[in-house]
Amino acid sequence: MYSLVRGTTPAVEKADSGEAMDPLTIECLRCGHVRQVHAREGENVNAGECERCEYVGWASVADLTEKLRRMLRERPPERRRLYAA
Repeated sequence: MYSLVRGTTPAVEKADSGEAMDPLTIECLRCGHVRQVHAREGENVNAGECERCEYVGWASVADLTEKLRRMLRERPPERRRLYAA
C-alpha cells in the first residue's frame, strides 16, 4: 500500500507466539447474553462481567445444550458451578 506522505506502509506483523487468537462465542450463564472474545485454543479467558446483568459466569456456546442452559438458569448462582464441570 502506498502513502503520499511516507512512501510505503509496513505490513502488519503477527503476534510472536505464532498462534492466532480465534474468536470464541460465549454465553452468560445467568441471562443468556452472547458475545465473542478472542482466545487461543485451550486458553482460559477472563471474560469479565456481563454487560446486561453483571454476572461473571460464562460458558462456550458450543458446550451448552438447551437442557443444561435451563438447569443452570433455574439454580441459584452459588450452585451453578456444580453443573458446569
